[in-house]
This record gives sequence, C-alpha cells and structure tokens, in this order.
Amino acid sequence: MPEFSVVMPVYNKIATLSASLASLYRQTFHDFEVIAVDDGSTDGSLEVLHQDARAGRLRLFQRDAPGPGGHEARNFGARQARADWLVFFDADDMLLFDHLARFADAIADHSGIDLFVNAYQKMVGHQRLPRVVSVPEGVLSRYRALAAFARCDFIHVNGACLRRDRFEALHGFPEGRYRQGGDVYFWLKALCELEAMHYDPTVTSLWQPEYSGLSRDPQELHPAAHLPEENTRWLAWGERRQLHAAVNRKVLSWAVEKRYRGHSVWADLRALKWNGMRFVHCYHIVSLLMPRTVFDRMQRHIDHTFAIPVKEDGR
Repeated sequence: MPEFSVVMPVYNKIATLSASLASLYRQTFHDFEVIAVDDGSTDGSLEVLHQDARAGRLRLFQRDAPGPGGHEARNFGARQARADWLVFFDADDMLLFDHLARFADAIADHSGIDLFVNAYQKMVGHQRLPRVVSVPEGVLSRYRALAAFARCDFIHVNGACLRRDRFEALHGFPEGRYRQGGDVYFWLKALCELEAMHYDPTVTSLWQPEYSGLSRDPQELHPAAHLPEENTRWLAWGERRQLHAAVNRKVLSWAVEKRYRGHSVWADLRALKWNGMRFVHCYHIVSLLMPRTVFDRMQRHIDHTFAIPVKEDGR
C-alpha cells in the first residue's frame, strides 16, 4: 500500500498538464500513487492521461462532466485512494521535488497529527510573487492555526496532506455549491475540528492562478460565511473569535472585489461576524461605504499601510 494517494482533478488542462505531471513524477519520495479524475476533457488532456495510465504512472478515472471548483472530482478520487494519506494537486500548478518527502518526514515525527501543511507560493508567468505570510513553524494548536488563517491564506489545496479517515469524517469538499472558495470553507471546517496541525514554512508548491480559468459570480457571498454553527459549537471563546476574524477577512476580500466591479456589498456587510472584527476590517467597511473615488483612495492606502492586506488571493 502506498504512503500517499495524490488526487488530481483534470478538466481541459492541456496547456499545463504535462508539466504539472512531470513535477509530480520528479518527487524524491517515491512511495505514492497518482489518481487522476478526468471530468470530460475535450482538449486532449484525456489522451495525455491515457498515455500515462498505460505506462503505469497513474490510475485514471473518468466522469461525464465537471462539478463546480473540482470538488466532486477530488472527493471521487479520494474514495478510490489506497493510501492512508491524501494529497491534492491541481493540474495547472507545480510541485517542487521535496513536496512529498517533507510530508513523509513530518508524519514520521508527529504521528498524532492528521493535517500537515507545506508553504506555497503564488506564481505569475515565470515569476514567483513575494510572500506576506507570518505563520509559526511546527505543531500549531487549534487556536494558533485559526489565528494564522485570520491573518492570511496559509493553506492551499496543493500544499496540504490530510489523513484519509479524517477527510472522510469531514465529508470531503462541499459539492455542487461553490465554484470558488469551497476549499477555504473546507480548511476552516477542518481547523475547527482538529486539535492541532503541523506547518512547514518551506515552499514546496507553486500556485499558478492565471491558468485556473475560473471566474466567480460577484453576487455570491464567500463560502466561509456559510460555515454551519454545528461545526463550531465546541470552540472556546478565543478560538471562535479567531475563526470569525478569518471569516471576516474572506468575506471582505470578495466585497472589495465586488465594489471594484460596481456591485452591491450589503449582503457581505450583513454576513460579518462582529466578535471577530479587527481594525483593518473596520477600515475596509468604512471604505466600502464611501463614494467610489474615496473607496479607491482608501484601498490604495490599505495596500501600502498594512503588511498583510485583507485581499490575499481572491479565493
């Protein structure tokens, strides 16, 4: 049985698929299986996957049509997994050579942890963008993990490794609901249920959003605003405050984008959690209520003043 099952949803990714697969095959840790789930690709991606499946490099499964955000494909792939540990990888991103090796080392050192996260970096073209992440290294308690998410998006779907039994208990990614942001919903839900997790600040994956091809409905609320209360009822007061600060950051990030596009933000403002409010959130709220010229000026001031802006990656 392999140590890791790497689940890759694929839908029309011919421009990046071969390079992404190559980065996966170059891993220095070799005890893993690749589960590719094609969602009805029509651009030649399926032929590439068939070729690698015949060569024994991956297990290929086919579905008829894509679901929002690739979440259904990830859940389907996880159900086919043979390993105890799940790693998710998008077909338009890249892995560095030690991605799985660092997970394996951390798991060996911390047998009681169910979630391991390696740092990721955003990449546009051939340039890695600067990182503005401040997350403690090593084992993080629930409070510290939620506090970190309240500051920045330190978990990316490509950079996480989760015990398969825990993933099943969490019922996987939300299906049929969110085209974007469903991964944030899932990670926040996981952090609420886990007593601790492990964070490695070494960058081992590169996120290339220019190839994602996704655009969200600007009328939607961020999915984090819909996190059910039953998933947070056991949190201590401080933990709940950090969770609500994280929700506010994500809700406001979408509200800022909506305002730039000329859409109403009243639903976003009503969804804010007041016991998680921070100064930067209040500044954003005030800017959102101002005329457009004042809003633009205040947003520029936020971008230049605050080390970690509310608008991290737009997810």
